Amino acid sequence: MIKHFLIIILLILISACSPESSLLKVSLILKEDITGEWVWLQEVQEVGLVTIDSAELSAGTAVFFIQPVTSEFYRLDVFGRKNINLIVGPQDEKKVFIRTSIKSNKRIKVEGSIQTSLMISMDSTVRKRQSDMQLLNQEAIQARSQGDVNTFNAILNQFNYLNKRHDDHLKDQIRAATPQLAGIYGLNYIDIEANFSFFDSLATIYQIALSDHVFTLDLLSKVNSFRSLAVGGSAPEISLPDTSGSIFNLSSLQGNYVLIDFWAAWCRPCRLENPNVVRLYNKYRNENFEILGVSLDRTDRAWRKAIADDGLEWIHVSDLSYFNTKAAKDYQVSSIPQTFLIDPQGKIVAKGLRGPSLEAKLSELFD
Repeated sequence: MIKHFLIIILLILISACSPESSLLKVSLILKEDITGEWVWLQEVQEVGLVTIDSAELSAGTAVFFIQPVTSEFYRLDVFGRKNINLIVGPQDEKKVFIRTSIKSNKRIKVEGSIQTSLMISMDSTVRKRQSDMQLLNQEAIQARSQGDVNTFNAILNQFNYLNKRHDDHLKDQIRAATPQLAGIYGLNYIDIEANFSFFDSLATIYQIALSDHVFTLDLLSKVNSFRSLAVGGSAPEISLPDTSGSIFNLSSLQGNYVLIDFWAAWCRPCRLENPNVVRLYNKYRNENFEILGVSLDRTDRAWRKAIADDGLEWIHVSDLSYFNTKAAKDYQVSSIPQTFLIDPQGKIVAKGLRGPSLEAKLSELFD
């Protein structure tokens, strides 16, 4: 009896140690019959991509075993010719099959990994958007070169329509993937500034579902850094010396629409944009509209000369600290020109307005 019991225990231990029972098997199957080349399995960690295993291709097939404790991001580097992103974890089947061609434009087919399939679907949506946009861009260039304004405007409308449609479809895919890691992957294709409320809502979900995961923490950090500067958020206070040396506060302009214009005398794009800003200021200055110029200059002389030369008659402030000024840090300004439009209640209503976009927004508000 004891002998039989020991045999049973031994069989259980052998089964528990078997790769088939404790590990997830990932098989890469190439269309091409390639032997002798190597495939590297890399895990996405805080420090970046870390190679954790390698396998030699035999008749186009390479096999890996992964311990699926939690769902994680992985990448297969197929002898430097193709990269394949994966998310595998305990929710997947014990056998995952990845079928593709070494040719970069061939779609990847996955069996056994739901999250990897979701990622591939998102990649497909993005590729389709890029293809559509590229085609329309070529048609727009041709219409403009021929002076065909009607066709150009029609293409522009089509561009905006398709871009929104693809964007909405991608958001639906991300929602379907949430709160799995595939949802966070999809967010990399979305502009956080234009879709902050979408990011914010998903960050709340991931904070509950995957609270300690490094990618959740990264998402939360990203959302929090943009929160104060999101459209609809309160504009951070700006307190800097004006041209008379007195401290001027942005909050003193509350009750007006205010265009915060980060610029500098040395910034050629800023100087080229100034005539347009002057024209619009003169048009709307009596319509509850003010401009606060925040200079990132280093010298007082250059700053004052540019104001005079360009005829900038609005309020100007600067501590001549270049990008080190607190205002630039609070508004996360890493390049100029940069603008923020603030409403009479001190809320951000638009960002990055220049040229036609600035004129269109002011016309919407005041005309």
